[in-house]
Amino acid sequence: MPSKIVDSAVFSKLIFERSLVLVSTADRMVSSGAESFQITRPLLGVLLQESTQLEELLDAYGARINQQWHTFRLHVATIKNFSSAGYELLHLRSTLQNYDFQGEHPHFREATEDAIDFVASYIFCALHGLLEDTKAFDWGPPEALHGYDFSENLPAGRLPKNRKVTGNTTAQQLVTSLATNFLNNTEDAKFLDTADKCRAPDWKGLNFDLLTETTFLILEGKFHTMQSLYDTYISFSDIEGNDTSLRGLRGHISVVLHLLKIATIFIHFYERHLKIQRQELFCHDHCVLGGNWYMEVLTHYLCHYAYEFLVSARGLCQLMLQKYAIIETREVPAPLYFGFHVRPSTLVAAIVRHYGGKVTLILDREYDASAPMNLFLVNEWVNQLKRQHVGEELHKMDSLLLEMQTQLDHNQLTKVSAVRNVIRALAQRNVINVLKYPLNVEPIINSSSAPNLLELMQSVVATLLAQREINILYPIKVKFRGDARVLQDIELLAANGYGENETGSNIPLPPELTYLTYSRV
Repeated sequence: MPSKIVDSAVFSKLIFERSLVLVSTADRMVSSGAESFQITRPLLGVLLQESTQLEELLDAYGARINQQWHTFRLHVATIKNFSSAGYELLHLRSTLQNYDFQGEHPHFREATEDAIDFVASYIFCALHGLLEDTKAFDWGPPEALHGYDFSENLPAGRLPKNRKVTGNTTAQQLVTSLATNFLNNTEDAKFLDTADKCRAPDWKGLNFDLLTETTFLILEGKFHTMQSLYDTYISFSDIEGNDTSLRGLRGHISVVLHLLKIATIFIHFYERHLKIQRQELFCHDHCVLGGNWYMEVLTHYLCHYAYEFLVSARGLCQLMLQKYAIIETREVPAPLYFGFHVRPSTLVAAIVRHYGGKVTLILDREYDASAPMNLFLVNEWVNQLKRQHVGEELHKMDSLLLEMQTQLDHNQLTKVSAVRNVIRALAQRNVINVLKYPLNVEPIINSSSAPNLLELMQSVVATLLAQREINILYPIKVKFRGDARVLQDIELLAANGYGENETGSNIPLPPELTYLTYSRV
């Protein structure tokens, strides 16, 4: 059954009544001129409230697909989105002095002012467009706005810190959790750095498969959770009172969160309006707001500084993990197939460097687990144990070796056939895993001076292992010592085959180790 069409005069009267405050505010701002227009939080609060309720009403009646009302609705949506973005920017500017930042960000304040100017220009343009739209509705001149003070002349200073701190036994654990999440989210946010590298006018280089509202909302949600956890369990706790660097972590979380919120608005507006309704947004084809400014703010302010503040806090997070580390020693399986060669060593080292701090692999001595080259040395020990295991298994096969040796001595069997028979027997016993068929054993046999089949087999197996034509399936345990949080990820890596299968190819890693994506070889 088709929907009933609302009476146009009745609908126009409804929108007129519901938009009185917004239209009157627009008239007051526009009549003062663009040069004197400045956004304040009281002004943005009114604009945001009025445009939000008006947009919802317009959408309920289908204004987006109505020829008469869709432009009016577009300007309302513009006011709503940029009032929200402006509010976040003004909050960011006013609270910067309260944050303890790591590293230098000399141009951030200036860039924030530029972003505020851009948002203000967008809002002013939308207010002007809104007034132009109303001329077609026969509403008459806007009513004068009374009782609204949009100024924001705030007194200097802050309230005294005199609230008693509270003890919180879980705060220390939460600090390490927050620092860990911050580090992991830095890896997840590398697409921000990629976007920042794009330069005007070639915006085609932007990857809009990653630069989507959904992507930003997911990342924004992660930082919103981190800030909520901090404010709930760490703020005003005794641990915060005793560790002033925690305020630095809170500051970085907050700045990144606000920048992501604004970026989400920008991407939403781009996807929903700017990309498909550009001509109706601007007063003429060459309007300055329709140029590169929008993308410049998105990529070189929002994406750039969100990632910059993420990266600048890495050292702080790693320092906290070291400060609140719980040092443990855990035993994990060594890589089953090829030991600590390039891939496993690189991934283990990447985990250690990701968190910072000291982690060692303990054998005959301690090996620095943050350096892949040090872990390569462990492979000499691993391969030695594997060769010893094969030797022990060959001794268990005395009857077969004796039979093969007898046939060799009587020229009833060639060395190549004898070696292949023994290799087949080792594979059937799950001692080795053959990766290449057929195995090219003749050159090894011809270059060997082994006096008997047993020693020849040991030489062949060692060479085939080095050439990665076989695996020796012998589980070996190694010990790591360091922060429990780091060891937990190394255990998880080990449980997932150190990221490789029996042929040495990459296999998927669990979501908890997504941050290793950029370290895979």
